This record gives sequence, structure tokens and C-alpha cells, in this order.
Amino acid sequence: MHVFKYLLAASSLIIAGCASHPALPPPEFPGLEQSEKIVIHDQRPSSESEKKIFSLLVTSSAYAIYRMPDTATRPTGPRLLAHRAYETFPELSSQPTINVHHFVTYANLQSQLRKSSLLAGLTGPIGVAILSSQELPVGEVLTNRIDSGVFEKTAGDEEYTRAFFSAEENPEKSPVNLIYIDAEMLGQRIASRCLVPPIEGKPNLFLVEAIDMCITNHLALYRTAPAQETAAK
Repeated sequence: MHVFKYLLAASSLIIAGCASHPALPPPEFPGLEQSEKIVIHDQRPSSESEKKIFSLLVTSSAYAIYRMPDTATRPTGPRLLAHRAYETFPELSSQPTINVHHFVTYANLQSQLRKSSLLAGLTGPIGVAILSSQELPVGEVLTNRIDSGVFEKTAGDEEYTRAFFSAEENPEKSPVNLIYIDAEMLGQRIASRCLVPPIEGKPNLFLVEAIDMCITNHLALYRTAPAQETAAK
């Protein structure tokens, strides 16, 4: 029972970020009202806007994977997408419509929480406290174009696999967000997958900031070759 309490404490620290840093206000997006003319046709499955914990069982392959709800950020992901598209593409003013087929965010804390589980079992609260106070390895935001059809095949029981990453993408197995965007604008439909690890110099990265980075990379794909990969820093 005591071990379980230690794990809950460690999980809270990891999910919320480094609790030792001073609280910061969330970022603001001035001029957001200017893009209100952009019409968003939200065609997503309703579940993509809802919170889900895929598994609390440590031995499960879906353990410590979460779907983040739209309410986790202000503005929501689709609304921020419309705003950044309005800023990026002046021609959107004559075609002010965006069809959002998918926009969903996952958090993968699997490796970190499994370490907490093992450490709590072996060393108790001192070991967990040491782990939660350590700085996480940093990396780059990686975005690549994906096939919408392949993405949609993972709906249902395999949805949690969307939060998986490769050893090349995240060699240190840091906690990451995986953000998927599939949107149609200006006659083009593009889907992307974006991985956001801990970012150097941003110990208090807000989820909306991670989403904003992925949106920037996603919009860049409308003007680049399909196979090209971009990285926001």
C-alpha cells in the first residue's frame, strides 16, 4: 500500500512537470480574434477530444499512455491550428475553411513511471524522490508526414500504439507527447505525426506550446516535399 502511494506521488510530479520550478502563467496568443473568420469543420471522431487513460497496469503495453482532452489547452488544438494557418497563408482569407479530420494528443510516460514503480519497490520514497528530481534528457521536436488511412487503422483497441516511439526518435526514452494532425485547407489534405520530448531551455513547457510547435511543423508540410521532415526548436 505504501509503495502505491509513492507511485502516485511520483506520477503527479512527472505529469505536472518539475514541481520545484516556480509557477508560470500559460502563454497567451494575442490577435486570436483576427482569425475568427476561419471556419473550422471539425470532422474528428468525438473521442479525439476526450481524455483517456489506457492502462494503469504496469505490465500492460498500454501502461502510462494517456489521451489528452481538448480542454487541456486554451485555445484548443484545432482553434490554434486555424489561427496559425491564418497567419501563415494570406490566401486563406479567400478560402476561409479548414476541414479537421484528426487532431489528437497523446502523452507517453511509460518508461519514467515504470522506473518509479521499480524504484519504489526497491528503495521506497527516497528513491522515488531522487528520480522525480532528476532532469530529463532533452531532444528535438520531430514531425513527419503520414498516411491517414494507416493512422485510422489503429483506432479502437490499438489506439494506444499511436503513442509509441522508436529508439532513434527517443533514445533516452524520455516522457513525450505525440500529436497527430490531419487537416485539409487550400485544396490540400495533409496528415502528420509530431513527437515532442523535453525541450532544452524549457523546463516548464506547457502542452499548448508543444501543440503550437507541431502546428508550425504541420503547416510547413503544405509547402515542402511529402517526405521531408522538419524540426522545431
